[in-house]
Amino acid sequence: MENKTGKYLKYAIGEIVLVVIGILIALQINNWNENRKNSNKETAILSNIHKEFKQNKKQLDSVVKQHQHVYSNCAKIMSLFPITVKPPSSTLDSLSYQLFWSYGGVTFNPSQTSINALSSTSTFDIIKNDTLKDLLISWNDLIEDYQEEELRARQYMIDQYDPYMAKHFDFKFNFKDKRNHFKALQTLQFEYLVKNNHLLMEDILIKSGELQKVQETIKTIIALTKPK
Repeated sequence: MENKTGKYLKYAIGEIVLVVIGILIALQINNWNENRKNSNKETAILSNIHKEFKQNKKQLDSVVKQHQHVYSNCAKIMSLFPITVKPPSSTLDSLSYQLFWSYGGVTFNPSQTSINALSSTSTFDIIKNDTLKDLLISWNDLIEDYQEEELRARQYMIDQYDPYMAKHFDFKFNFKDKRNHFKALQTLQFEYLVKNNHLLMEDILIKSGELQKVQETIKTIIALTKPK
């Protein structure tokens, strides 16, 4: 009886061990499948983010180029201050061009579909790279900070700069058209408007430092999401 009991006990223990091993194997397979699914999902998400941010970089480059154009033309106009006498025709032709392109108001409006999708589904944790995850989570706040400068410049253009120009000049600043009020170029108000427009562009491009943060963040996100 003792021998039989021992055999039964060993058999029972063996069965338990086999069941436990089977459960562990099943759990391991399940974890492997979940990890594989998450890895595939992460790859798809990173691919979408990579494509989206490459487009965002193109848009930002275009917007910055326009800001720089406005900044440069305002500087050229300011080099003529104070305008006390009517400049020669060649200078007026250049001034027409510079005034036309002194208009800013463009803003960077990046596509954020992929980030918004991660945020709405609370799936940021699927991204393994902590640096990338942190950049994506903070992206919306970064853009809001940067856009504050652009929106300020845009509102200034709408509220002050354009109304003055529209009151005294035609759409293309054609000084051959006698209806253009040349004396409007000689006022302190005109100088102030151009100088302040130049200053607003300087804030966007240089002083605030927000543009550089956005550019560096986009560059890093593109690099970290590059398909392997």
